[in-house]
Amino acid sequence: MVFNGFKAKLLLRLLLLVAVIVVAIFVVYRTDWYITAFCLLLLAVFQLYDMLFFVERTNRDISSFLEAIKHSDFTQRFAAEGTNSSFRDLYGSFNDISEAFQRVKTEQQAHHHYLQTIVEQVGIGILTYDAEGEVQLVNQVFKDLLRVPYLRHVQSLERVSPDLVRALWQTPHNEKTLVTVALEQEQLLLNLHVTELLLQGQLLRIVTMQNIQSELEEQELQTWQKVIRVLTHEIMNSVTPVISLTSTVAGLLETEVIAKQAAGEAIEEEVLEDMQAGLQTIEKRSAGMLSFVKNYRRLMRLPASELRPVKVRELLQNVRRLLQPSMQTQRISLKLYMPDEKLTLLGDAEQLEQVLINLIKNGMEACEAVAKPCVEVLAYIPEQEKSKVRIDVTDNGAGIPEDVLDKIFLPFYTTKKQGSGIGLSLSKQILRQHGGSIRVSSQLGGPTVFSLQLKAIAE
Repeated sequence: MVFNGFKAKLLLRLLLLVAVIVVAIFVVYRTDWYITAFCLLLLAVFQLYDMLFFVERTNRDISSFLEAIKHSDFTQRFAAEGTNSSFRDLYGSFNDISEAFQRVKTEQQAHHHYLQTIVEQVGIGILTYDAEGEVQLVNQVFKDLLRVPYLRHVQSLERVSPDLVRALWQTPHNEKTLVTVALEQEQLLLNLHVTELLLQGQLLRIVTMQNIQSELEEQELQTWQKVIRVLTHEIMNSVTPVISLTSTVAGLLETEVIAKQAAGEAIEEEVLEDMQAGLQTIEKRSAGMLSFVKNYRRLMRLPASELRPVKVRELLQNVRRLLQPSMQTQRISLKLYMPDEKLTLLGDAEQLEQVLINLIKNGMEACEAVAKPCVEVLAYIPEQEKSKVRIDVTDNGAGIPEDVLDKIFLPFYTTKKQGSGIGLSLSKQILRQHGGSIRVSSQLGGPTVFSLQLKAIAE
């Protein structure tokens, strides 16, 4: 609308100028009114100057307005009042546009302040930087963790920890890494999670950082407390009856054997039988205690995994050959769903066989009481993670109670009368050494599924 008004006023001035020039030429060539012609020429010169001033002023004001927009200066105002109508609408529009931009800028600043306040309230460190390492955003928690008063470039963290800077640059998108940082007398174990974001053509890296040292120490303490409770329970269960029986046998030996031998009396056969039974019980409990200690040493001294390419199909076939006879004897169906022959994982074949045998035997025991006992093993590559191999061991037994699920991987915890309680704990350790994981899913009434996840090797 303003532009149309500008064109109309410019065209009107041009038409008036042309009209005055035409009239002046007519007067010069057709009449002797030289004074009139001179006045008309002066009027034409004035109109030309007015038109040039009109155009130049408009261009100057537009340039000034655009320069202010370029530098995000929305405080400039044009005095629309007191000017002629040619510029009043133009200046009014300039002012309206500046006010609109000013509102947008104010809203952006308010949102930025709001976001900054939220970021400052988050309990973990947050750092955002571009491809050059220039810091875009950093919260106080991040600075407090590393004890830096300000941070403008990622590389300045070299003086804190070169390993941390290396992790900030080398950690892939959407991956986590652990970095140990020593600060004066304190050691931090930092958990970093890196995410990349393309924002308006600029690559940004967003890093969240959390010190998990205290949580790790707390978890370690709780784990040791659990182990100590189990050890104490097992030791007390074995030592208490041994002490009691030893005292009983010692009493019998003193009163029934030594005393009667001294008196020349015959020793009753029942007393000898009681002493023999007591000694056998002591021997049995001592053997049980020895077995417990051996299992404990086995759990604590698990050999390192020798990781090599392992064909999943061959691994499952070996397990089936080992277990098929006992499965047939107990009349339990074992179904193995073999994957593609090319499917390969990175692992220690012997240790993984041990894990699978343990899980399948657990499944056999769990489904013995059902009408058609069955254990299934399925190996495949999950749709969500193409770089992983997943092996599911499923039984159709009665399931695992919910209050037991979170304890089954604890060392020496077992619900079996003859169990040692180290099988699942040992399996979890083996999977951890492989960089994999083991999970369980179950409910009362079954089925129960143990899922192994390991690293796949591309063929």
